[in-house]
Order: sequence, then structure tokens, then C-alpha cells
Amino acid sequence: MDRTPSPAQLLDPLRAVVPLHGRTAELGRLRRWRDSSRGPSLLLLHGPSGVGKTRLAHEAGVVAVVDDADLVPASDLRGALAEHPRLLLIARDAGWWWSAARQRAADLDHTCGELRLDPDPGDFAQACGYYASALGLPAPNPLAGTITGARASGGADSAFRTAFDLHLAALAEVHGVRGGQVELVRWLVSLDPTAEPPPGRLAEDVLAVALLDERINPERTPGSLQILARAAQRWPHVLHRVGELFTARPELASTATAATLAALPPRAVAAVARRVFDDERFHGDPVTAQLTQVLLDGAGEDPVERAELHGVLSARAALAHLREEAVEAALAEVELCRDLADADPVEHRSALADAVGDLAVRLVAAGRPVDALRASEEAVALCELAAAEDEDCLPRLAAALEQLGLRHAGLGDQAASLLALTEACALQQRLAEHNPALFRMDLARVSHQLAVRAFESGKDGAQATDAAVRRWRRVAADDPRYEPDFARALMSAADLLAPRGHRERARALVDEAIWVLRRLADVNPTAFGPQLATALERLSGLASPAEVGEAVKAAGEAVLARREHAARGEEGALAALAGALVGQAALLTGGQRLCASQEAVDIAGRLRGRPAELVVARVGLARALLRNGRGPEAVSAVDDVLEAVRALPRRVLMARADRVTDALHALVDDLAGADHGPTALRLAELVADLWRDLIGHHLGAPVAYAAAVHRVAEHDRPESGRARTAVLLWHLARAPEQLRADRRYADALALHARTAAAEGVGSALEVAHRAATVLRESGAPADLVMGAVDAVVRAHPDPEEARVRLRELGERERFSGRESERARGGR
Repeated sequence: MDRTPSPAQLLDPLRAVVPLHGRTAELGRLRRWRDSSRGPSLLLLHGPSGVGKTRLAHEAGVVAVVDDADLVPASDLRGALAEHPRLLLIARDAGWWWSAARQRAADLDHTCGELRLDPDPGDFAQACGYYASALGLPAPNPLAGTITGARASGGADSAFRTAFDLHLAALAEVHGVRGGQVELVRWLVSLDPTAEPPPGRLAEDVLAVALLDERINPERTPGSLQILARAAQRWPHVLHRVGELFTARPELASTATAATLAALPPRAVAAVARRVFDDERFHGDPVTAQLTQVLLDGAGEDPVERAELHGVLSARAALAHLREEAVEAALAEVELCRDLADADPVEHRSALADAVGDLAVRLVAAGRPVDALRASEEAVALCELAAAEDEDCLPRLAAALEQLGLRHAGLGDQAASLLALTEACALQQRLAEHNPALFRMDLARVSHQLAVRAFESGKDGAQATDAAVRRWRRVAADDPRYEPDFARALMSAADLLAPRGHRERARALVDEAIWVLRRLADVNPTAFGPQLATALERLSGLASPAEVGEAVKAAGEAVLARREHAARGEEGALAALAGALVGQAALLTGGQRLCASQEAVDIAGRLRGRPAELVVARVGLARALLRNGRGPEAVSAVDDVLEAVRALPRRVLMARADRVTDALHALVDDLAGADHGPTALRLAELVADLWRDLIGHHLGAPVAYAAAVHRVAEHDRPESGRARTAVLLWHLARAPEQLRADRRYADALALHARTAAAEGVGSALEVAHRAATVLRESGAPADLVMGAVDAVVRAHPDPEEARVRLRELGERERFSGRESERARGGR
């Protein structure tokens, strides 16, 4: 059997028939990047086809490589990025796809870089020698004149643009064949006309040469169309054929890949654009933004049309995670609209307000909250002017005020947020009175936002929450299409009420949500089964210790619903199943708890790009081991948890910090209860460190950090300084009116009072009295208030003296209150 490799095989860069020529600097950079210990990193190696990118990566020994990354679907790239801390992408160009990948990588704390390979063909005579040796043929002799001129030089004046061009010519030279690129490709095909060229540069050139015969039509499969589009980047006649094909047959867009569509010429883009934008495959794909840019480049000079296209481009870029491009397009839209409004304020001011409002949203996504606030303020001012001239603009003003409230909240200014949302709610109420069908849902939505801000501002938002629920209930009663929104509103309202001492009211709302979702899931289990599972999980979490049986039943039903939804293997559904198993395990005992916890870890461990779910599952397993008396194994599992938490990217923590730290604190309590105090303290300190590092990146970090330091102090009793630090952090994190009825702050005060009393600090009783006052303001039961005070009294060196002092403080406060009432009455 003849084992001589075919010419096509000899051209495969991974066979390395011809040693790598030059590239010393590039090879060194790749190896330094490969061996670096500076954390997660994404590197793009790009350059023209045939320049030697794949060969260079192979020579450098990079482990995790995605070749032809510009052809890979965006979702697959995201998965690879999550799976490999250091990932090399190889592509021909750094286009829109790369910008989206780079910005996603930055979200995962990856550093990003590029390495461009410019053409460096190599030495022609040397390549001839290596190919001759591989084929057992005599090598051409440069001295004999068989290799002459530019072919022999292979240098700057070489006839060869890339290494592939040089290697193909060298291989032909060994066989005694010469000619241009077309002739060489035809010679190669003639050696075995039935052979299928391997995907890549050679296949593209073979197709391009075949299409010189206009009687030949390319195949219409996704792969063939992709090869056609890639060949069009180098062969002008192929580009012309591509344009003709997609212009005449725009329905081919439903067959083409994103990479194929991204390579289309402008006239073909105009023909297929609408089909691409309507194709669910490309929702959130960078190709939609790229095609919109092509349409924009070909648009006329009409500023209204161009402004609209910039707005559409901004929206599509935002959906594709192209945050920088989204901001750039939004700024261009605002500039055009501003010129139009300057020329005709009455006609174009509303459009300018909308554009500025959209810009604010893009700026938030780009991590520029202060700029976003300024944009929202301008949008409100513009809407106020428009509404003063035309009451039909009042809905715009209400929406702008709502967005302004959210911008203030994002910067931690709860008072300003509450003010803006109060005004927005009043406007929506006025609009709903005149046209309930059109504005009632907007009123319900803003009412809920108002309740959230009321609670965050230190006020009792229970009444505002009830009002929002009533309004949502009316919306759903009038139009059943809004029942899913109503169910979500009920769940959100329950989340507001439950942690603020309204557990029974929260449970009633969740029960109602379950009733609504059961009916919806009976009709459409795929759409509403997961939401029903979420509601059941929430119900199990709200059960009291006396209702464990009901909680177990609800959690079990939730797991069954999650299993059914996860049967198709979709990653999000599997992540939800892992979370449901963690929740169920916490309610079980013995071997059942261990089995559920282990299954959660097994499922979460198979997920790509969801490290937070794995952390939570591992925490659940550690707790199960503790509860089953397997302390040493649990402590070992805690080490795995610590390592996994430290590896979480900041962006993941920003999105999942509450879930992760709640799980960690539950493990801290279990460890402390099982006499593993040092391990509990170490874990509590890690949680505090996490929240400290998120300050400035996560809105809730200052408050959460204060609460976390309080938890550290609880497990570090000999050290009263940490308890005092926790109180000081609360004072830094929230305004006095926000602390007035915050039970978490009261807990921090009570702990500080106990540790200070044990050390004989004189201010301990004043702090205890303050804790009791805050607890009463929060609506805490009397036994909880008295328990906090009694704990301080017992810790005091002289309990009887402490009781007398506390009574004096109470009398002083009551006297001060009466004097304040008299003063107000006199005014």
C-alpha cells in the first residue's frame, strides 16, 4: 500500500512538513502568555488566511484553543470561555464577534489581548527541499536555475503573500509544475478529482477556481455557503457570485450561519436583513448589529432615518453584549436628534427625550452610572417641556421619572429615588384614571418600584406593597394575558415583605402566585412550569419550624417540576434543578439529605459558565455531611468551598453575591453549632472580604459588608472591636432614617452592647437601649425586644445596676418625646 501522503495532506499545517520559519517574537509572546500565572486571560491570534496562525499555536503548545473562532456561534464561545481560564482564539479578523467575546470575557475578570500575524511567507527553496524529502523526489536546485527570481527569494519582494501560497507553489515546483494561483489549484485538484479538500483555505480556493466557470453553481448547504463566503474575501469573482446569490435568493438567510451573513456584500445584506433580524437563531448575536451597521453605512442623508437606524443599532448591539458599540450608537442618535430638536423643538423634542433616555440605559450597562444619571435628568427635563406643550407627552414624562428613580437608586440615593418614583406614580395614577386599559399596568409596575424604594429608604413599605398588589390584581382580572406578570409581582412583593417581619403576609402572596401559576402551567407547562417551581421553592422557604412537612412537600414538588424541565439538557434548567435540590436537601435528614446534596453537586459540576451554582451546591453538601455527623469530611468540603469562592469572577459575584453569601452564612452557623468554631470564623471572614471587595461594584455591598462584619464578630466573641466596627459600618452604609427600623442594624447594636457590657464599657447600656428602640420601630415582637435587652443585662458585671440604668434611659426617652410633642403643638 502506498503510504505517501497526498499533496493536500502535506499542506496541512499540523503535519509541519516545513519547519516554522521566523516568528520568534510571536512564538515567545504566545509561550509567555501560556505560562503566565496572572489569572484568567483571553488572547486572539488573528491574521489573513494562510498566514500560519494554526501552525504557530500548535508550535507554542497552547492547550485550550478555538480555531476559526469567528465561525463559532456566540453561545459556544461563551461556554468555552467559562470552561477554560486561559483560552486562545484563532481567527482571520477581529470584528464584531471579537468585541462581544472580549467584553464578555472582561465580565469574567479575564484580561484580553490580541496578537496579529502579518504575512511572512518563508524561504521558497527551503520549502521545496522539505517537500521533496517527504515525497522521496529530487529537490529543485537553485544553482541550476530551476528556482529563479522572486520564487527563490521568498523575502519582502516575494511573489507569495502568505506561507500557504509559498508552500503550494513549492509543492508544485517539486512536481515540476509552475503557474499562478489558479493553475496551481487546478493542478492540485487534477491529482485526485474525486477527493474532498479539507475545510479551510484549500477548500475555499478549490471552490473559487471552480466558480470561474459561470455554469457551475455552488451548493446551498450551511457549510458550503460558509466556504463560499470565506472564499469571497480573497476572490473578487466569488464576492460577485455571493452578492448575486443572496440578492436573488434571500430565503437562503435561513440556511446561512452568522459568519456567512457577516461576510455578505452590502446589496446582499439589504436583501436578507429583515429575515436575519426575525430569525430567532440570531437574537442576541453580534451579526444583527453588524448588518445594521451595513444598512446604516448605505443609508441616505436624511437625519431622521439615520437617527432611527442609530437607535436600532444601539439596541441590537446591547442585546449582543456589545456595550461599547451600543453607547457609541446611542450617542450618535442623541446628536442627530439634538440637531433636529434645535431646528424644530415641537416636532422633535420628544424623540430627543426618548434617545437620551435610551442612552442612559446603555450607559448603565457600560458601567457608567453617573453619566447615566445625568442623561436621565436631561430626559426628564425634556419630557417636562414636551408635556407642558402637549399632555399627550405625559406618559413619556412618567416613564422618564421612573427611569430617573432607578438611576438614583443605582447610585444609592434612595431618598431621591423615592421622590422621583412618587412623582412617576402620581402621574401614572392620573393617566390610569382617564384611560385604565392603557395605563393600569404601568401604574401597577411603578407602584411596585415605589414599594421597593420605600423599604430601602427606611420607611415601612408594607402599605405601598399592598397597593401595588391590588393594582396588579386588577390588571390581571381585566386582562388574563397579564396573569404571568401578576404572578411575578406577587412573588416580588413576598420577597419585599418576608425579610421585614411580614412572613404570614408574604406566604399568602406566594400561595396566591402558586394558584395562578398552576392554572397557567396546566395549559403551558413548558413556559410556566419553571415559574411554578420557583414559587414552590419560595413557599418551602417561608414555612415555619412547625410546618416542616408542608415545606418538604412543596420542595419535593418543585424538584419534580425542575426535573421535567431539565430533561432536555438545557443548561439553565439544569442549574435550576441543582438549586432546587439544594433547597430540598436542607429540609431532609440523614441519607436522603446526603443523596440530594450530592446530586446537586454532580449536576452543578457539569455546567459550564455557572460557577456560583457549584459553590452553593458544595455548601449544601458540606452542611449535609455536618448534619450526618461526618465532621472531618465536612471540614474538608469547606476547603473546596473556600477555593471555589475565591475563584469566582467579580461579575459572577456581582450577579450572585446574595445567593452565594446566604449559603455561606448558613454553613457558618452549622459549623459553629457543631463546635467547628475556627472553621466557621474563617468562612465568615471570607464572606466579609467578598462584600468588602464588591464595594463600589455592587449596590448592596456597603450594607452587606456591615452585616457580614457583624457575623464575624458573632463568631469571634473575645474580640469586641469587630462588633463595634460592624456598627460603624452600618452608620457609613445607610442614612439615619434608613437605620431607624432596620432589624439587622438592631442585631449589630445588640451584639456590640453585649460585648461592651462584658468588658464593663459604660456606653453598653445606651447601645442596648438604642437596639431595643430600633427593634420596636421595626415592629419586632415584644419578646424579641426584651430578649435583646436581657442578654446585655446578663453580660453586665452588675445586672441589677444595669436594669436601673435602662429604666432611667427609658424614662428620659419618654420625657423627651412628650417635650417634642408639646413643641410641635405650640408651633
